[in-house]
Amino acid sequence: ELQIDFSQYEHPTVLTVEEQAKYVGDKGGGLSKNLFLKDKKSRFYIVSALADTKVDMKVLSQRLGLGKGGIRMAPEEALGEILQ
Repeated sequence: ELQIDFSQYEHPTVLTVEEQAKYVGDKGGGLSKNLFLKDKKSRFYIVSALADTKVDMKVLSQRLGLGKGGIRMAPEEALGEILQ
C-alpha cells in the first residue's frame, strides 16, 4: 500500500543482536533490537531501535508522559501471555 521496498530474510528465532548478526549481518542495513517494556499501570510497549542505540529509559518514560522511572523492562513471561 505504501510502496516501500524491503527484503525479507528467513532465520531461526534469535534472542540477541549478536545471534541476529550471524544470520543477517552481511545483508546490509542496520541490525535492530526490540525492547519489551511495561509501565506502572501494567500497559505494555514494544520499542524497536537500531542495535547500537542506547535507549535512555528515563527520557523515554518522560516522552511517553509517564514521568521519570515510569517504564521498565517487562517480565519475560508476560510476552508469552500477551501473544497468546
